[in-house]
Amino acid sequence: MTGAAVAYRVPVAVPRPERWLFAVAAAGWLGLLALGTVDLLRGHGDHGPLGPHVLGGLAMVAVMAPLVAPNVRYAALRSPAQVRRRVTVEVAAGWALVWVGVAVVLGAGALLATSVLGGLGAVGLATAVAVGWQHSAPKRRSLTRCHRVLAPPLDRARSRRACRRFGVRLGADCALSCWPLMALMAVAGHDPLIAAGAVGIAWYERRRRPHHDPGTAETSLAIVAVGATACVLAVFTG
Repeated sequence: MTGAAVAYRVPVAVPRPERWLFAVAAAGWLGLLALGTVDLLRGHGDHGPLGPHVLGGLAMVAVMAPLVAPNVRYAALRSPAQVRRRVTVEVAAGWALVWVGVAVVLGAGALLATSVLGGLGAVGLATAVAVGWQHSAPKRRSLTRCHRVLAPPLDRARSRRACRRFGVRLGADCALSCWPLMALMAVAGHDPLIAAGAVGIAWYERRRRPHHDPGTAETSLAIVAVGATACVLAVFTG
């Protein structure tokens, strides 16, 4: 060994101020599993008039929260260290405000669709709409905008306003991109298996698919598979 000095780089922990979003998502999944277990013990999937609203909110948390973590982290890491947690909360709050409203609307729509068309008919309709939406221009534009980021102003008051506006716009884009998947989940009674399929598709679109590649064939086939599974569950649960 020569006398040359050897430099050792000390590992530096990477800040993860958005980590709490994954805890919220885990709680949402636990809620879905608990509600699914209750339905299984009862032997049917009827949650009553208020059920779709509650389940819609849980599904929103479980499916969407981890997907916006990169957007939230970007905004936080471009803010002073002492306000990063506040930035994550304000961006997430703006996004969640949109999704809570969407979840209520989709829950009410799912209740109406299943009462008119039956469980099997509602699932078939939601699957067809979701596949068709994959090939639409609004879907491609909104999915692209789901990757938008924000560097908040340093001024505290301006930063709060900017983060909330950004969160609302991000929530609107995400809702426009994913509402048919959420509708399919809603008419399927927010079954955890269907929720897992929906989140897998959304994750692939957001994290794995190149931005310039529509990938509509792959995602469409995946949606058909999730819809077919939901149809089988609808037949067996009645």
